[in-house]
Amino acid sequence: MGKKDTIVKALKNKDETIRLTKWMLQIVKPYYRFIIYTFLISVVSLIISYVSTIVGKYVVDDATNGVINLRNMLWMCGTTFVAIVISVFSSVISSYISEKFSFTLKKQFFNDIQRSVWLDISKIHSGDLVTRLTSDIGSISDGLIEMIPKTILIGTQLLIAFCILFYYDKKIALFALVIAPIGGMCLLIFRESYKKYQAALRKSESEYRSFMQETLSNLTIIKAFGQEDYNDETMERFKRERLQLVFKNSRLSSVMSAVMRIVYSVGYVVAFCWGSYRISTGDITYGTLTIFITLVSQVQGSVSALGGIVPQFYSMLVSAKRIHTVIDFPKEVYSGKTDVPAAVGVEVKDLDFAYDKDYILKGMNATIAPGEKVAVVGPSGAGKTTLVRLLLALTTPTAGSLNYILDGAEQEAATPDCRRFVSYVPQGNTLISGTVEDNLKFGLRDATEEQMWRALELAAADKFIEKHPDKLKTELSEKSGGISEGQAQRISIARALIADKPVLILDEATSALDEATEAVIVKSITEQLDNKTCFIITHRRSMLQYCDKVIEIDEDAHVTMK
Repeated sequence: MGKKDTIVKALKNKDETIRLTKWMLQIVKPYYRFIIYTFLISVVSLIISYVSTIVGKYVVDDATNGVINLRNMLWMCGTTFVAIVISVFSSVISSYISEKFSFTLKKQFFNDIQRSVWLDISKIHSGDLVTRLTSDIGSISDGLIEMIPKTILIGTQLLIAFCILFYYDKKIALFALVIAPIGGMCLLIFRESYKKYQAALRKSESEYRSFMQETLSNLTIIKAFGQEDYNDETMERFKRERLQLVFKNSRLSSVMSAVMRIVYSVGYVVAFCWGSYRISTGDITYGTLTIFITLVSQVQGSVSALGGIVPQFYSMLVSAKRIHTVIDFPKEVYSGKTDVPAAVGVEVKDLDFAYDKDYILKGMNATIAPGEKVAVVGPSGAGKTTLVRLLLALTTPTAGSLNYILDGAEQEAATPDCRRFVSYVPQGNTLISGTVEDNLKFGLRDATEEQMWRALELAAADKFIEKHPDKLKTELSEKSGGISEGQAQRISIARALIADKPVLILDEATSALDEATEAVIVKSITEQLDNKTCFIITHRRSMLQYCDKVIEIDEDAHVTMK
């Protein structure tokens, strides 16, 4: 890399650091009041500790002169005890504020994930998103709530300590002032390496969490193909890679810590030797020496704490960059429409869709009148699910248009607003953990028991639910444990029907059912819900008899309508 490239990269990193720092300060702004409270409590504790240190000087001087001053001893004990109590109280308040801020930040980021454009957010593995939602947010929230008051407190502590030292001995105070920044300056040498290891550790954590999540979600497949040993080897590889990163990061942290200890030790030794010399010349008392040692130790301790803040800050920057990647994704835009028309049709004109340059749909034209039942057929991977995503406005056409026709007249483009009148049954098992009732109310939050049973009846799910002793309160575990795949599909269909939207999309919604049960459900939907516009994505040609039209997509992405 040339000198010019290095400069450009440095400027870019600087601009990014400034941008991310401003963002972090902005998100913590509502908590400034609590941070100030924490800071003030810490300052009170700090002042009390300094009072204890000064009182300790007089205790030592009195003892040197053969005098036991009980009052000063009680003052010293009392101030030490009060400082401990305040410290405990400050810790409790800080933990509470940190958790509140953390959860608020998680909620905001969770909302950003949900509101992001589907095509962008789907490129990030769900395990990686969970890592960002937990570890990265935790790093930012803990760091901000702790670091801001801590940094100001360190500055205050250094100023007070310097003033007291200057009062007693100008030379030792100036020495402390000179040596204090040295440790912090040394840490800057390691900053890029530390950021690199932090980024690698975050990436490693995301990768093994994603792997574990996928494995646990697909245990049936793992067992069926006998992949347990392979997964063990994969976890062993993750372990080796992560341990190597942890070792390198720990080694760097140890070097950074050693630098701080060296600075700390030099300051302590110089203060001790200088104080001893001043005692030998009769310039100071033993009590003043204790102040030297205590205050210089506190100065060096502050520098050491500052050394911990620098790595923490860079760790936060890494996490903030990972969070901002998602925040910067374009968000879905809703116009706020709430009306649900009684009749909805669809008009598609010259529609093309491509992922990058790979065309999935070409030159699609179709007009579906309200209430028509349309089968969508074609080989696997031909673009049937892509059409569903276009209908749901999860993606947008590369060219052409897809419009909904409302009440036979008004046109509305397929945007996120269109989901208010579209109900959807996706492929596979998509039930959530909870009761049957919880799953049905996912379609309609204020659904009555009568509405739920009606939807279950239309989906041919009422009879097997009635056999369960808890009926609608029957608990479904992850992956709908306790019921069959076909029963789970029927509950999913009931969840969509209870929403009672004018457009219904069934994406291979009956693939786990036998043909007889499938025929009963599709016939029930097409006959009893004749006012609904239905898209039935299917591989079974037997379903075509229940449909008014057929959209066929071939392997070359061409679309025909019959």
